[in-house]
Amino acid sequence: MHRFFFILLCFLLSSLAGASAPQTSQPFFERLDCGYDSRGAEDGFYNHQLNVRRLAREGFNLKAAAQVTDIGNIAVIEDDGSIVMPPNKFDLKNKSLLFTPEQSGYRAERADIAFNKNFGTRLGDFTGLSGAPNFNNGSREVELEGAQFVFFGAEYDRLFVSTNGYVTFNAGDFLARPSPASLATEQPRIALLWADLDITSKGSIYYNRLSDHHLITWNGVNQVRYSGASTFQVALYDDGRIAFVYKKVKAHASLVGLSPGGAEERAGLIDFSDPPAAPFNGPVFEAFTKDKRLDEPALARAFYSAHADEFDTLYVWTDFKFDNGTGYAHAFNVRNHISGIGLRIYDQGGIYGSPAQLSSILTMGNVVDDWPDDPQSHVVGLNSAISIVCHEQGHRWLSYVRFEEGREVRDDLLGRSREHWSFLLDTRTNSAGSFSSLMEGNAWRNNGVGIFTTIETAVNHFSDLDLYLMGLLPADEVEDVAYLDLDEDLKELIRSRSPVTGFSMSAPQKKVSIDKIIRHEGPRAPDYSSSPKNFRVAFALIVERGKQPSQATIERLDRYRREQERYFSLATRRRASLESSLVER
Repeated sequence: MHRFFFILLCFLLSSLAGASAPQTSQPFFERLDCGYDSRGAEDGFYNHQLNVRRLAREGFNLKAAAQVTDIGNIAVIEDDGSIVMPPNKFDLKNKSLLFTPEQSGYRAERADIAFNKNFGTRLGDFTGLSGAPNFNNGSREVELEGAQFVFFGAEYDRLFVSTNGYVTFNAGDFLARPSPASLATEQPRIALLWADLDITSKGSIYYNRLSDHHLITWNGVNQVRYSGASTFQVALYDDGRIAFVYKKVKAHASLVGLSPGGAEERAGLIDFSDPPAAPFNGPVFEAFTKDKRLDEPALARAFYSAHADEFDTLYVWTDFKFDNGTGYAHAFNVRNHISGIGLRIYDQGGIYGSPAQLSSILTMGNVVDDWPDDPQSHVVGLNSAISIVCHEQGHRWLSYVRFEEGREVRDDLLGRSREHWSFLLDTRTNSAGSFSSLMEGNAWRNNGVGIFTTIETAVNHFSDLDLYLMGLLPADEVEDVAYLDLDEDLKELIRSRSPVTGFSMSAPQKKVSIDKIIRHEGPRAPDYSSSPKNFRVAFALIVERGKQPSQATIERLDRYRREQERYFSLATRRRASLESSLVER
């Protein structure tokens, strides 16, 4: 563990010295919260279903289209009531739910079950994706004492408790973002309050075996980035019943539900404050949020009601506050026809009104309150505002690849959520190492005797490996990429950090060839010779019903539009371009 103490020492020296620290007032190791969502297209459909149900209750004409007006090259979409969804605030505080086995599923009902203060044993040893300690997005295996538990007809003698307010079976899970799509198709799951919860500094989780049931309690747990603590528990009875008991809930956005896992059908929507009388035998859920939300399929369809299906990316902005997830932006791909980049082949474009072209949607947030007037302004860590916008665009292709070494598949190149480059990867975008990739990683200088220091002054542009995966550079021009190799526990502590300059550590360095990546992922197809190099993108501004954007808002957004065209060209070394004109070809 001597390396661990060396890392801590370098961390403290860098923080205290300040000479090598970023030229900002931001804390050392400050993280860019990226909102890329691998299940975003599917979850957007669930959100749309919920909205359609609401609109049907209100007698809304679902065939009507919102008003779309182009102001220059900004598509202004005025909500007609079908795009901006009202909050669905959590309404189960101080209440309980009971799920009773029936046929091959469960019947849900409101119940009067008291909160049990006999918590039992406090659970520790929560671990993250790679098995290292993690009390933010961690999971803990619990062997059930006294009796097995039957869930959707399957018997279990153990379960996995997540810090994020759910229980899974078969294996642990680490997802922080509530996802109806993941609920339905992944692990068997009991989601009491699925939210981005954190017990690193406050809150605890307990397990107790009582006379006729297992009891798991989340006590005083906080949601990341929001104030207030939540306390709730689940009772798993020996006769198969399940009770959710809520004492205090302060989660900003959350999901409640059950799922047998691996379902082929979509999860069903339920209002748990008034459960249906009929039993269910598949995944069910209800999503809660304190803020307004956007119906992404509805807004995309509104855009395409006035524009041709000619755009690769849709940038969506608002001039009002809404729930855009936990990141600076919420980005997701709606289709992928490219192989060899670590993404599966799929197509959900039709749901979003684009039968042929649209690849990704970026909901960027409130352009008035969330983004500085100057796109070049510093925002967080080593990122400017425009570099964050370009980062989200990069998720169309990046960063998902693994490589083969011997017979083993390795993910050493990947960092946060396995959707960004690892902090330990050298992603320099020039030979001097003054810049590193927009998709994270660092530029590492070899100081000799196995000591390396990060030296970039900004995240800026795409690396050679990035350009290959984007279809902008042939494979034979990609040099080997270097990364620092740590023990698994130390690797997990470091790899998910955002780029920072002036950080030193001791570690051996390894290199990976593009051939090893291709050996696992397959060659990129279409390859460099036939991949597109020019992309059409559209900037859309959503405004609330009866309102019009100010001239200042339009001008600010147009600055981002023009700067993104310029910046993307530079970031790709002029190997590709973005065209953001709304004029039909």
